Amino acid sequence: AHCLTSRSSTVYFGAGFPIRIIGERINPTGRKAMAAELREGNLTTVKRDALAQQDAGAAFLDVNAGVPGIDQPALMVRLVEELSQLVTLPLSIDTTDPDTLEAGLRVYPGRALVNSVSAEPERLEKFLPIAKKYGAAILCLPLALGGLPANARERVDTVRRIIDAAMAIGFRRKDLLLDALTTTLAANPVAALDVLETLRLYGAELGLPVSMGLSNVSHGLPRRDLMNSQFFAMAAAQGMSVPILNPLDPMMNEAISAVQGLLGHDRQGLEYSKRFAAAGPQQQATPASAAGAQSPVEKLQQAVIQGEKEAVKGFVMAAIAEGRDAAYIIDNGLTAAMNRLGDDFGTGRCFLPQVLLAAEALKEGFQVLRAALPAEKTESLGKVMLATVAGDIHDLGKNIVAALLENNGFEIIDLGKDVAVEKIVAAAKEHQPDIVGLCALMTTTLPQVDKSIAALKAAGIEARTMVGGAVLTPEYAKKAGADEYASDAVVAVSLAKGLVKRKK
Repeated sequence: AHCLTSRSSTVYFGAGFPIRIIGERINPTGRKAMAAELREGNLTTVKRDALAQQDAGAAFLDVNAGVPGIDQPALMVRLVEELSQLVTLPLSIDTTDPDTLEAGLRVYPGRALVNSVSAEPERLEKFLPIAKKYGAAILCLPLALGGLPANARERVDTVRRIIDAAMAIGFRRKDLLLDALTTTLAANPVAALDVLETLRLYGAELGLPVSMGLSNVSHGLPRRDLMNSQFFAMAAAQGMSVPILNPLDPMMNEAISAVQGLLGHDRQGLEYSKRFAAAGPQQQATPASAAGAQSPVEKLQQAVIQGEKEAVKGFVMAAIAEGRDAAYIIDNGLTAAMNRLGDDFGTGRCFLPQVLLAAEALKEGFQVLRAALPAEKTESLGKVMLATVAGDIHDLGKNIVAALLENNGFEIIDLGKDVAVEKIVAAAKEHQPDIVGLCALMTTTLPQVDKSIAALKAAGIEARTMVGGAVLTPEYAKKAGADEYASDAVVAVSLAKGLVKRKK
């Protein structure tokens, strides 16, 4: 049977056992207060969250030491040592750095889980021997050099390569868990369906326990608790047995209790009978197409905000027929819409899907305007070169920034994701941009931001630099030598305009 152990307990999981929760809270990524505490050597929040997750029913605790700019192996050692004394739960060592992994496993008094091992040759070569050396179980993540798998079948094929590599050096089936690789529904409308099909294939073909970062599915969405709890039930029915989630979320905690009973792990619903849940009503936005006596430009602004791409063309043409010129339509319709959306996004009144849809509607508006009024084409505000730094395969945020900058009058050179420092410098020499925008979403790739900026300066590139991404902070941006830090895509547009003015 599959199991993990701590100093004082053994927890079995997989077929025939209840769903076991891996508590996700001990992770400074996206939690600035926790990251700040860890930088100062303060474990107050970590310990509070560890005890709270244990009390809430977690079976294991995920432990991540990914704070930029500190000695992560040393921090992992301290986290593992102190948590092992504080709680009875087995731990999952969550890192992409082999030195941090070995540091944590070396001091762990039990059998831990390694979160995670992907199919990149370097990761297999470095992580598998370390996990084997310390008797750890491994979470097999179906991610390869080519990036995210296109579908469920590709996930299965990729994870088979990890299994084969692990078995070849002596791992047993009971040492292996599979990750279904959850992505956000906001960026991929079939993200959840891909995961459910992956679970089905894993069960039919591989028969190993399955985990996933369940809350990834709702990133950028409102009412994440509702989305996560519903997805949890669907995934559990398809065989997910060791999800990584937040057990402190009330709706999720109640869903766990209900699903355990529905799957036969709570005799006579004794645990479920202790709980009761209720949900509030949801509000619906009024479509722009249903707006009353507004001018075409006002309707255009509302259509962009609502992401009504199909309605945009008619409003642009109506504004032109009314005698409005391109500059007026852009300033009072298109740009005004994104400014309003930026304010709403910053205050939590709208979410990532609205931003994505609005960007598409905005793009449509500019295309219609250029085609209808070719003689009024506006001069480019400047040239911006964008790149996600080496080792980082995330590009959703960068793509949003590119769309908004382009539709606000900037010329865009997009180098893509996982871009080497040398390529960034060479492209800057070739294209002579006014601004170089760098994106990083993983703590392990943050040093590439520093290296890229230093290399640009050493090469005599005069472009201003702007950086952004989930793991970046204003303090880190300043330390790296960037001219500006953009907290989101709408802010990036405003900053870019300011940088161009200062450069001129």
